[in-house]
Amino acid sequence: MSVATENAEDPVLIVVEDPVSDDSYRRRHWEMLAVGVVVLTLACCLRLNGNGNVEAPLGEGFKLPPLCMSRAWFGVECPGCGLTRSFVALAEGNVARSLSFHRVGWLMALAVAVQVPYRLYELSGPRRPTPDLWKTLFGSTLIFALLANWCLKTFGY
Repeated sequence: MSVATENAEDPVLIVVEDPVSDDSYRRRHWEMLAVGVVVLTLACCLRLNGNGNVEAPLGEGFKLPPLCMSRAWFGVECPGCGLTRSFVALAEGNVARSLSFHRVGWLMALAVAVQVPYRLYELSGPRRPTPDLWKTLFGSTLIFALLANWCLKTFGY
C-alpha cells in the first residue's frame, strides 16, 4: 500500500491488489497436490519388466507405449527421457536401476514427493505465499539438473 499526493493538502490512497486471487491461489495448490499424488501413486502401481519397459499390472502385464514423443518420432532423447522408469524403479526400492534410467530421477521424485506435504500445508490455513526467490531457485535447480544430465548423456558421459 502506498500514498501518493498531488499536493500536500489532498492525499490520494492507492491500493495495490495482489494479482493472484485467493480462489486461483487455492485452486493451483489443489491442482499441484493432485498431480503429485497421481504421479506418486502411478510410480507405486506400475512395474518394470525384464527389458526395462513400464507395465501396468493387468493380467500378464500391459506394456505402456513410449511416453517420450521426441524419442518415438525422431529418435532423439529429451531431458526427461527415463524419468518414468526411474520413478517406478525408485518405488520398487531399486536405487541402482533408477539411476541407470535417469541420473537425476531421484531428485525429481523428491521434488514431486515434497509437493504433497507442502501443498497440504499451504491449503491448511490462511494464505501464506512462498517467496518468489524460493520458487525461482527450486524450479531453476530442477531445470538445470535436467539439462546438465541431458548434456552429459548426449556427449557420452
